[in-house]
Amino acid sequence: MNWIKIGEVNIHYEWIKSKDPHAEETLILINGAGLDMYSWDFIIPYFLKNYHVMRYDLRGHGYSDEGKEKRDITLLAEDLHYLISKLHIKNCHVIAQGLGGFIGIEIASHNQNKIKSLVLMGVPLHYPKRLGSKIVKYRRQLVEGQNSMLRMGQEVIKTACYPPTKEKNKRLLHAYKKVSPTIYFELFHTGFGEQGIKNLQKLNIQILILSGSEDKVFPPELTSASLNFNPNARFFTVPNAAFMIQMDQPQLTADWIHGFIEKINSKEKSESQQYEQKYQRDLTTEVYSEIRQMLHNNHQQTSSKILQVNLMSGFKVLVNGQPILEGWGKRKAKPLLIYLLFHPSVTRDELCDVLWPDTDIKNARNRLRVSLHHLKKTLEANSKETMSIIQSDREHVYLQCTVESDLLSHLQAIREAHNESYHPEKIKQYKKLLMAMTENPLPGLYEDWFLKLRENIERDWAEMALFLADVYEEQKHFNHAVHSIQLALQYLENEELTKRLHDLKTIES
Repeated sequence: MNWIKIGEVNIHYEWIKSKDPHAEETLILINGAGLDMYSWDFIIPYFLKNYHVMRYDLRGHGYSDEGKEKRDITLLAEDLHYLISKLHIKNCHVIAQGLGGFIGIEIASHNQNKIKSLVLMGVPLHYPKRLGSKIVKYRRQLVEGQNSMLRMGQEVIKTACYPPTKEKNKRLLHAYKKVSPTIYFELFHTGFGEQGIKNLQKLNIQILILSGSEDKVFPPELTSASLNFNPNARFFTVPNAAFMIQMDQPQLTADWIHGFIEKINSKEKSESQQYEQKYQRDLTTEVYSEIRQMLHNNHQQTSSKILQVNLMSGFKVLVNGQPILEGWGKRKAKPLLIYLLFHPSVTRDELCDVLWPDTDIKNARNRLRVSLHHLKKTLEANSKETMSIIQSDREHVYLQCTVESDLLSHLQAIREAHNESYHPEKIKQYKKLLMAMTENPLPGLYEDWFLKLRENIERDWAEMALFLADVYEEQKHFNHAVHSIQLALQYLENEELTKRLHDLKTIES
């Protein structure tokens, strides 16, 4: 076994020499969340015919240490960058599966001179947040009170491979058994998609996207939508394969990847080949551009109403610029509308769970029906149009309008600031966001869902304040550091933080 030490963390890796004595290029293999580097065992013999291979275990996976730092895509990409540098790998192609795809995109976006191409296998670049949250919740329930992801793995293996076999299941379960729930759920969520897509759009290298024909979690018809994000991307569906493409179709997948790389390495391209490549790129760009324009036009036709809901400086609702002043104190109109702001399409049962958690489902559904009728009438008070902002059927409720909200904009700005990698810009954005803090961003809302949302918002404010406190203290601006810690202490009860504040005040005085 081989390890490279990064700080205090030992990263387990393997570099395997190609069977081809003239091989110059290395394939870097990145596994998905919960898995380890042995998930590539089935396909590596086919790769070695033409390439060297480097595979490794992510932090907290397989035989790699977990470390003390919180694991995220940036940190994991930094680990890989260190490995590439220490192993003196120059000409390489990155092949990533599942969550590993986001690491591959991140590392490629900063190393386009070294990384010649990127292959993404079963990578859900854009996954619906509401559905993703439900999957995360279900998987958390499976491993509640457990010290590994084995119990969840026993469920996942039923659909991860096509068909599942004893050998495949053994490899997967061995990996899940070594990963703790804490580490797994730091990485398994939909929060990486937005930044991943931004980085993917910047890539100027060739990209191959693969999806298994039998993948039930993120089927190929949805994966192919990723072509929207980069005109250099190509998409293939691997037959008779599920999520673990490299296990189900190792030889075919390796052959396709080899063919993809050979085309990239073809140094002398004829005029017809250059024309064909340009034609394919232009066709992809223009087709998806026109599809997006058609969808946009359709959205404009069906969403002529603008619903504006402000919360951070007091509750205020406007429809097409006209304020709606009455009706908010009845029939749970206010919490119902605000929940729909965050969930523009939602099931009736979910609304019942949020607004009437202690009421049996029959009575809750009756109350919801009355509340929806009241909210529709309230929003249409000043309107002569027949189309309602709130649409519903037997199972679903959804908004049909353009939505604007100061709180939604604020939360989006927080996400963008958290993802900002340029340190001075992050500081600037955090300062601006903290200036927008209010005493209560969700006034008059006491249902559990809203209380939890408020808690999350306040935790974000506290984290930003502490980040700035560190910056100010390092710059010896102790008065600003004191102010930032005082902001954080509004939302955190922490003895160490209180002591730090006392120490800073002493230094300041």
